[in-house]
Amino acid sequence: MDKLGFTVDSQLLGELGERLVTKNYVALSELIKNGYDADATKITIRFMNARKGGTNGKKSEIQLVDDGHGMTFQQVKDYWMRIATPYKIREPISPIFGRKKTGNKGIGRFACRRLAKRLILETTAKIPDSKEFDWTRGEFDWDRFEPGTILTEIPCDFQTKRLKEGQSGLILKLIDLIEPWSEAEFNLLRRQVLLLSVVKGIRRKGFREDPGFDIIFEAPEFPKGTGILVDQFMDAGWGKLDGSVTEEGTVTLKMIAKKIGSPSYKLPEKFDTQKGIRFEIAWIPGKKDYFRDTSTITKGLADITREQGGVRVYLDGFRIYPYGDPGDDWLNIDKDIARRWGPVDNILSPIALSLGIDPSRAMLNHPQNRHLVGRVYISSYPKMPFIVKADREGFIKNEAYDELVKCIRLALQWFVLHYNKFLILHGKEVLREAERELRMKIGELREDRTRTAEIATPLVEKAVNLLTSEAKRAHEVLPKAEKKKSEERIEAAAEVIQRTFGQAEIYLNTLRAAASTGALMFVFAHETRVLISRLDTHANTLNRIITKLPKSERSEFKQFAQSLRDTRDRFDQQVRLFGILTKKTADQQKREIPLKEACTEILQGFEYLLSHYSLNIAKVDIPDSLRTGPMLDTEVFSIVINLVSNAIKATIAGHGKNILLQGYKEHGKTIIRVFDDGIGISKSFREQVFQPLSADPEGRLYKGLQQRIPQEDLAALGLGSGLGLSIVRGIAESYGGTAHFIDVKPPWKTCVEVVIP
Repeated sequence: MDKLGFTVDSQLLGELGERLVTKNYVALSELIKNGYDADATKITIRFMNARKGGTNGKKSEIQLVDDGHGMTFQQVKDYWMRIATPYKIREPISPIFGRKKTGNKGIGRFACRRLAKRLILETTAKIPDSKEFDWTRGEFDWDRFEPGTILTEIPCDFQTKRLKEGQSGLILKLIDLIEPWSEAEFNLLRRQVLLLSVVKGIRRKGFREDPGFDIIFEAPEFPKGTGILVDQFMDAGWGKLDGSVTEEGTVTLKMIAKKIGSPSYKLPEKFDTQKGIRFEIAWIPGKKDYFRDTSTITKGLADITREQGGVRVYLDGFRIYPYGDPGDDWLNIDKDIARRWGPVDNILSPIALSLGIDPSRAMLNHPQNRHLVGRVYISSYPKMPFIVKADREGFIKNEAYDELVKCIRLALQWFVLHYNKFLILHGKEVLREAERELRMKIGELREDRTRTAEIATPLVEKAVNLLTSEAKRAHEVLPKAEKKKSEERIEAAAEVIQRTFGQAEIYLNTLRAAASTGALMFVFAHETRVLISRLDTHANTLNRIITKLPKSERSEFKQFAQSLRDTRDRFDQQVRLFGILTKKTADQQKREIPLKEACTEILQGFEYLLSHYSLNIAKVDIPDSLRTGPMLDTEVFSIVINLVSNAIKATIAGHGKNILLQGYKEHGKTIIRVFDDGIGISKSFREQVFQPLSADPEGRLYKGLQQRIPQEDLAALGLGSGLGLSIVRGIAESYGGTAHFIDVKPPWKTCVEVVIP
C-alpha cells in the first residue's frame, strides 16, 4: 500500500496574509505587538517614503527595531519558519516581565507578506546557558513564492554567527511596500497600539518589574509621525500640567490646554522638603470633543483611563508602589469628589476670581483619578526626607510625604481653575452656534407657519438645550453686557418653544413617561407585598417552633419573631405610600386636591421613622375643606413628601421632637407650611438650599444625622441630592407661586412656606 503526505502550495502565504490581515495598520500593529511579547522595553518604527509608496524612483520601506529577547538561529528555524506553531498558545506569558502575550498566533509573519514584497530579518539573542549571543539574518523575497510552487521547497537565504558580545533584539526591514500609507491609516495604527504604550511600571509576581513599552515613531511624512507615542497620548487630552520644585522650594507650574493656551504660575507657598521634584500630569476627559488631538484617542479610551489612569511615583527612575495603581487614591482625589468638595484653596482664590470662576464651587469640576495620567519624579540625595518602607510598598508617611500630597493637589487645583475657564469658553462657543441656528429657524417659522409641525420636534430639543446651558451660565459672574445677551438668547429659545409646541404636546410626553413609571411602581409594589406576607409567615412559623423549645431559649426567638413583624410593618407602611404614588402617577388629570387627606396619606409612609425616633407630628392644622387649585396629584405629593422628609431629617439631626403641618387659604391662594424644631438654618443659606444640587451647605445637617441614624434609615429620607427644595419651588413657580423660608418663633426653628395660586 502506497502512502501520501500533504504538501503546501505557496499560495497559502498570500491567502493567509490577505484573508487574516486585511488592512495595513492591522498588519503593522501585529508586528509591534510581537515586540511587546518579546519583552522589549522600546520599539522604533521608521517609515521611509511610505506615503507615496515608492514613487519618484525611491524605495519605500518600514523598519521595526526592538530591544526584546530576540531569537536564536534555532528559534528562528523552529518558530519563525514553521507555520501554525502552537508556541504562543503553549507559552502565553513572556519570560522576563510576565506580560500576557498579545500577538495573534503567528499573524505577524503573514503581515510581512501583506505589507511589502521583501523582508530582511536580523535578530540577536543570548544563547541559553552561555555568555555568547547568536546573530541571525534572513532574507525573504515574497515574489519567489508563486502560486503553483511547493512552499517547503523554496529556500530562503540565512546567515548566522556567534558573538562574544551583543545586544538582544530584532530588526525587521519591510522593503518595497505593496501599498502606499495614508495619514488615516497611520493614525489608526497609533490608536491600535496606544494601550501597549501607556503601560508604565507594572510589577507581576515571579517576574522582573516591567518598566513599560515605549513606541517611538520616526515618520516625518505624517503629522504626529515623530516622537514617543505615550507623550503624544498625554498631549492629546484636554491639557497637560508640568511642575518642578527649585532648590529653594518654589513650585513652578506651566500648562498647555485647549482654548487656554500656555499659562504659567508660581505657587505662593514654598515646599522646602520637595526640592528637585518634578511632575507631569495629563487630563484625559471623558468627552472627546474636549481633546486637543482627536486623531490619537478614539476607541479604547475607557479601557485606557480605567486601567492606566492615576498619578504614579518614581524614585530614581524606579516606580514606588502602590501609588497610581487602579483603585489607589493616595492624593485623596476620589475621596474629595465623593463628598462633593467644592472650594478652591484660599491662596488660589485670586486666580479663580481673575478667571471669572466662583472660588466656592470651582473644584466640583475636579477630574477623577482615572482621568489623570501622570508621573511624579523624585531624585534621591543625602538626607533625603522621603523614606521607603521596608517592604518597598510606598513611603513612610511623614512631613515630606504630606507636603508632596499638598503640593500636587495645589498644582491640580490651579489646573482645574483653567478647566473651569475652558468650560465657559466652550459653552459660549456652543451657545453662539445654537443661537445662530435657532434664529434662522425662527425666521422660517415666521415666514411659513404651515411648516411648524415639520420643524418643531427637532427644534424643541435644541431650544431646551440652549435654555439649560444658559441657566447654568447664570450662576457664573457675568458683566452686565453679557447678562443682557444671555437674556436675549433665552427669549429666542422660549419663542421657539412657544411657537412649536402647545401645552397639549408637553402634557402628552408627561403622560407617556408617567404611565411607564406607574406601571413599574405597580409591579414593584406587588412583588414587595408578596415578600411582606412571607415575613409574617416566617414569624408565625417561629412562634410555633418556640412552643417546642425549653423556656430558657424562648426569649431570643420571640424577639426575633417580633423583629420580623416590625420589619413587615415598616415595609407595609412604605409600600402603602408607594401604592398611593402609583395611583397618583397614573392619574394625569388636574383637579382640586383635598390637602389634609393627601398629608395624612403621606404621613402614614413615614410612620416607622416618626415612631422609631420619637418624633411628634404636633398637629396637622389643615381644614378638611381646604383644597388646592387644579393640580396633578403627583405635584402635591412631591411638595409634601419633600417638605416632610426634610423636616424629619432636620428634627433628628437637631435632637428636636416636633413637626407641624399647616394649611389655609389667603387671598385665593393655597398656603402650605411645614414647621420643625430641629437643627435650623442660617438666614444667609436660606436661598442657597433652593438651588439644584445644593445639599447641606452649612455642613451641619448630615454630620448630625450620621451620628444618630443608620444608613438604611437615611436612604429612606433621601441621601442629600440637593434636589428636594428645588423641586418644591419649581412646582410652585410653574403655577405662578413660590416657596421660601419664613421667620418663626420658639419653639420652632424652621418653616418652609409654599404659596400656590
